[in-house]
Amino acid sequence: MRKLFGGLLIVLFLIAPKGGEASREIPDDNLAYPVLISLETGSNGSGFFLNNNSRIYLVTASHVLFDETSGNLKAQKAKLLSYSIDPKETVRNIIQLDLKALVESKRVRKHPSEDVAVVFIAMSKENQETGQRPLSVVPGVVVIQKAPSGILGVNSGSVKPFKDVLTANPIYVFGYPTSLGKEEIPQIDPLRPLLRFGIVAGTNPDRKTIILDCPSYPGNSGGPVLEVEHVDLGKKRFKVIGVVSHFIPFSESRVNITHKDKNLTISNFGYTVAVSMDAVIELTSSP
Repeated sequence: MRKLFGGLLIVLFLIAPKGGEASREIPDDNLAYPVLISLETGSNGSGFFLNNNSRIYLVTASHVLFDETSGNLKAQKAKLLSYSIDPKETVRNIIQLDLKALVESKRVRKHPSEDVAVVFIAMSKENQETGQRPLSVVPGVVVIQKAPSGILGVNSGSVKPFKDVLTANPIYVFGYPTSLGKEEIPQIDPLRPLLRFGIVAGTNPDRKTIILDCPSYPGNSGGPVLEVEHVDLGKKRFKVIGVVSHFIPFSESRVNITHKDKNLTISNFGYTVAVSMDAVIELTSSP
């Protein structure tokens, strides 16, 4: 019994945070993943930056930028807001996009079948002498304000393809659900992202989409989905597995036989569909 108790103490010591400091469930810099996309028409959505080699892309749901019926841009200009890599910094990143110019220069790519779009916004090559990666934006992109520690993008090594997604694993959904709350009762700050926690409920292999047991709301569309992998005792890996597309509705029809009235109610059932990163990889893999 003494040997067992001693072994337990050793295990607890090994997995306890150093110095007794509290630790966050996800890496600190992951909090800076979500990007608020505000169109000049007043509509909003979410997104995130992706670093692919020396290129930086904005990734979002296609319906955030394009009308689903006509296929045309919803607005000619958009503003991006994201937070610093360091959670303690208060200065935010603000970037202005001329979407019309970016489409004309073919720097906007919309997936032909999935609800995903990417915008090539900048180049970032490492300076061999200083080790820094200066940002060089493309025409149509203007950096209005930049946080001291820079703009955070998801690296290609932190992306997981559809075939490796594990059902029942925990997930976090990042985004700006700007549709929640009332203006007269300000309970949340619409300029700060919110997280939701859930699990991978299942997958749809035919569409390569991921079903999340986690609710989402208008404004969440385009945000990243982070999967938590339990690798070993006390060790976790965090991978971006998809892009929030839409919630799964629950419809209920009621019929009044006497007055021959029909009433159809559609509600958010709590499940969300995310497009896998395969579609994003496809859009960003070619120059």
